[in-house]
Amino acid sequence: MAYVMSDPDKIDRKCLIEMVAVDKSYATKRETIHVLKEANLKVLSGEVLGIVGASGVGKSTLLHVLGGLDQPANGKVIFKGHDIYRQGNSFLEKFRNVHVGFVFQFFNLLPDFTALENAMFPALIQNKQKSVARERAEYLLCEVGMQDRMSHKPGELSGGESQRVALARGLMNQPDLLLADEPTGNLDTHASDQLIELIRKLNKEFNQTFVLVTHSQRVAGQLDRVLELVCGKLNPIKQNLVI
Repeated sequence: MAYVMSDPDKIDRKCLIEMVAVDKSYATKRETIHVLKEANLKVLSGEVLGIVGASGVGKSTLLHVLGGLDQPANGKVIFKGHDIYRQGNSFLEKFRNVHVGFVFQFFNLLPDFTALENAMFPALIQNKQKSVARERAEYLLCEVGMQDRMSHKPGELSGGESQRVALARGLMNQPDLLLADEPTGNLDTHASDQLIELIRKLNKEFNQTFVLVTHSQRVAGQLDRVLELVCGKLNPIKQNLVI
């Protein structure tokens, strides 16, 4: 296997969202931990981008900053020409609810509701008609191969099936950007490969942009581009896996 170094400026795709000189730190009783130090990142429309790094280095924090969940101390997060943290709470709330979808390692499905109901929730939170939300959820669950499991609750699903439901839920409101935090972390190798194959399928069919945090080199090797978070900065590792 050979890796080609990445240069996002040479890819014929538009920048969807960008971090510019972002700083983020946390103060403990003993020290201040600098998670991001003038970190720069361009996410290109329609790509599947991976973020790797050692445990505890701040990969999840980076996703939270990028997704409008955690304001940086300094720097900008620019989405379609707007610095999202300088536009007020209403803009930020709309950004999170409309333009970004989230998929988490531990699925975060509501245990008392079916797969269909879990997938519907983001649309219902936006006060969309229940019939519209149901139709969209059914479509997405079919797309992720869960057409025969819609009426099942999370306790009746495997880890791979639960993550597929979480993926459908993340796509419910047709977000510009889907952020996935260790989406294969609780899956075995077979289920992990199936999930990445599904993400590639959705990327190809819908031109859906993904940013995945992963500790798995196996997963990283299947993505378009990979950056490593080291000492608060993002460094390119590869673009396109050539076998």
